[in-house]
Amino acid sequence: MDFPIPIGTKIYNVSELNFEIKSEIENTYSNIWIEGEISNFAYPNKKHMYFSLVDEHSMIKVAMFENNCRNLIFNVEDGLHVYVNGYVSIYDKRSEYQIIAYNIIPVKKGSLMLAFEQLKEKLQVLGFFNEENKKPIPQLPLKIGVITSKSGAVIRDIVKILNKRYENYHLILRNTTVQGSDASKGICAAIDDFEEYCVDVIIIARGGGSFEDLAPFNDEELARKIFNCSIPIISGVGHQTDFTICDFVADKRAATPTHAAELAIVNKKEETLKINKSIEKLFTLITQKLSSYKKELKVLRDKKVFKQPKTILNSLWQEYDDINADLKNNYGSIIKLNENKFRIVETKVNLRSISARIISFRINLQNKSVFLKNNIQSILNIRKNMFGILLEKMNLTNPVNILSRGFSIVKNKKTGKIIKSINDINIDEIMSVLLRDGLIDSKVIIKKGR
Repeated sequence: MDFPIPIGTKIYNVSELNFEIKSEIENTYSNIWIEGEISNFAYPNKKHMYFSLVDEHSMIKVAMFENNCRNLIFNVEDGLHVYVNGYVSIYDKRSEYQIIAYNIIPVKKGSLMLAFEQLKEKLQVLGFFNEENKKPIPQLPLKIGVITSKSGAVIRDIVKILNKRYENYHLILRNTTVQGSDASKGICAAIDDFEEYCVDVIIIARGGGSFEDLAPFNDEELARKIFNCSIPIISGVGHQTDFTICDFVADKRAATPTHAAELAIVNKKEETLKINKSIEKLFTLITQKLSSYKKELKVLRDKKVFKQPKTILNSLWQEYDDINADLKNNYGSIIKLNENKFRIVETKVNLRSISARIISFRINLQNKSVFLKNNIQSILNIRKNMFGILLEKMNLTNPVNILSRGFSIVKNKKTGKIIKSINDINIDEIMSVLLRDGLIDSKVIIKKGR
């Protein structure tokens, strides 16, 4: 049944309606300021900027065109907390309202980005990113554990790469969510499961996304779980330009999930080719060495010394006889020369003069010994007298002797300080009185000055 349109009713086409709504909105919100955090920032060809402005509950798209972009003196990026000045308009093709920005003023860094940078700095100081703490990735793992969503394209891409590189691999998928507030806890649990199952290497993977989408991989609990994991971990999160805390802590960072699969296992064809080339190179080297040794052996075998070895002994015996004859002749000459030297020295030595000098040295030594002994005795007597004087002074000032003469030492029991004045203690406070034979605690009842 047809319903007739009343006469005089205006019928809009889509473009007309969009135009009227756009005009109404632009007139109503012609110059406004809006605050939020930048997300999904894009700057194609370095001309026009496109991004989303978000807060805890909502999002609005923003476009800033080239003539206004040139006026900015700072780099716009994801995570910046900003004020945006502009007007509300509608993008006709999709009937979406958006902000056309005149100007952007940074307030401070967005909460997610700020948290990311703070956590990164903290873990870097703790040594979580140091190369010496990273475990080597095995070339031929028996079991490969993959942590990702089973419904995403990531796992299919990983399987595709592994099939190309090494057909007979053993892959275990631990399905978990890789986006949202609970994703990091699920990934931590998956790591625990793989440690219990004793896989040889773990791949943590997800596709690209906004900074907010990758937030679960900037979680401190996950970072500590990766750092303390006994199994090597490869991080394949996001695209090549995306960096997360997970990437920094992992034993190996892959640019993409498919790159992570390439790092997890060697290329069988390439490795087989390398082995075959090494075998060929080794076989060629051995052949060359054997040929060289055969030539050397032939040269040695043809030498006269190996055909007539006695010729070497004959030459050595002749040399021995010559040396032996020279030694006999030289030995006699050396003995005669030394006998002559001894006679010359003997005539120059005066035994009487030497004896007299020895006696003189002995007398001088005895005199010095007596002198030294007398001086030491004198010094000991002086020191003994001084020690007696010091000992007498110490007895006079000895606190025990002073107490024996009826004196006492009084301290404030609360502070432990010696009381030298009535101002050093108050009424009702306890004082400790040290006497010669014991200690008395007494309470102050009255204070009287002199």
